[in-house]
Amino acid sequence: MSTMFKAGDFFVRLRVQGDRPKLTVWNDRGKKIVSEFVSAATESFWAKIAELTSQEVVARVQALLESE
Repeated sequence: MSTMFKAGDFFVRLRVQGDRPKLTVWNDRGKKIVSEFVSAATESFWAKIAELTSQEVVARVQALLESE
């Protein structure tokens, strides 16, 4: 699965290959902000992603992962 969406000022791609989903986020100027595997995401992981991007990005990515 590969999903791309826009959340606020960020473009987000969630790519799942096997058991390791990878999250990549770019800002509105095309600069890569985050590129991380999400396999063992903890609360501190999501807090850091929200700090770098937004809570909307975190909520949408978590919803996509839960629907898998």
